[in-house]
Amino acid sequence: MNILIVAASPEPIPDLPRDADFVIGVDGGYQRLLDEGIDVDVVVGDFDSFVGTPPEEALRYPSEKDVTDLEIALQLAIDQGATQMDVYGALGGRVDMTFANVGLLESYPGMVLHGTGQTIFFARPGSYEIKKLDEHYLSFMPWKTATISIDGVKYPLERHPVHSAQALTISNEWSEELALLTVHEGMALVMLVKK
Repeated sequence: MNILIVAASPEPIPDLPRDADFVIGVDGGYQRLLDEGIDVDVVVGDFDSFVGTPPEEALRYPSEKDVTDLEIALQLAIDQGATQMDVYGALGGRVDMTFANVGLLESYPGMVLHGTGQTIFFARPGSYEIKKLDEHYLSFMPWKTATISIDGVKYPLERHPVHSAQALTISNEWSEELALLTVHEGMALVMLVKK
């Protein structure tokens, strides 16, 4: 099941997909869904970023809690049977929130973060085909440490150990229509970032 989750980043949110099986509005992200005319299945949050009155059926949480509104939405998506969670409105704005949201990728397989000109997902051991996007860089950030191979790119690697303290795998480019990433050990963030 493909679930769309829209949070309340102060940064511009790119166009939202309209083919999700289930839609969750997170606090102020609910307004973006209203503006786009997208039907919402569930609205969650403490509603500190939503201007107006939340719907009566909204799942309300206190502002002082041990999880963020996005975490609540992600767990709800998992409970609904999510196989993919496309998350918008969770990049940009406060840097602490952005880092926290990127960190959530480790806990929620199938989660993909979308921002204006950027897409980020988590790669665990295995192989991934990444379709070429014009005017984008293809960057990989090891999650602490990883051993990866990259083919179909300007700067290929073969079973190369990479560490989060180095920037070796930033700003690569496609040399073919598909890049192939293989994560042999560890985990890595995959980032498609507009030039």
